[in-house]
Amino acid sequence: MNRPASDASPAALLAPVLLGATLLAGGCAVSTPAGERASGEALCKDRIDSLRAANQRLRETRDVLRDSLRFRQGVEAGRYYRERRNLRDRVERMSYMLTQLREGGRTVEVIEADALFEPASARLTPEGRTRLDTLAARIERTYPERRLLVEGHADGAPLSAELQETYPSNWELSALRAASVVRYLTAGAGLAKERFRLVAFADTQPVASNETATDRRRNRRVRVAVLPEPRASAGADAEW
Repeated sequence: MNRPASDASPAALLAPVLLGATLLAGGCAVSTPAGERASGEALCKDRIDSLRAANQRLRETRDVLRDSLRFRQGVEAGRYYRERRNLRDRVERMSYMLTQLREGGRTVEVIEADALFEPASARLTPEGRTRLDTLAARIERTYPERRLLVEGHADGAPLSAELQETYPSNWELSALRAASVVRYLTAGAGLAKERFRLVAFADTQPVASNETATDRRRNRRVRVAVLPEPRASAGADAEW
């Protein structure tokens, strides 16, 4: 009488598994003989060595790039501070120029005193009056109703004793020359006197040295400038 399948012995049940494992092991042994296994291990070792070498090269490249980046950052930082310093210098120069412009106005014309006055005098010549007529027409055409500044300048040469009886110093001479110009532009050319401001600088603002006659002639001058127009709102900056 046959036994039920459940009554089979453990050895009988494990036999097929052991047989499969044996066959599998035998198949692996057959498919990977000792020579091929040694060759594969050598190939793996070569690949590992190659990867290690490549990794080392990458590390070296990384270090070079990192140093280069640090250097570039240093260069960029230096360039930034140089540009910042240059910009600050430009702003300071422009601020200074703006201050000068607002205090002294925008130049309309600079006329040498020799073209306006008699020698060593504040009296206008006929040619000087003609020159001021032309200037007045230009002012009315270009700057109608704008405030004006007239500056008187002298050279650095000392005045003679005779001249000092009329003009004790270059302060008086430069002031009276500026006053003569204002007087003619208002009374002679018809510009409103309320528009004018007058200032004398004597020889304190030369445009050339006083060593030659040519330089001294350049320093003896009258400057006419238009002043900035105040804004309507109180406390606001003046505008042109």
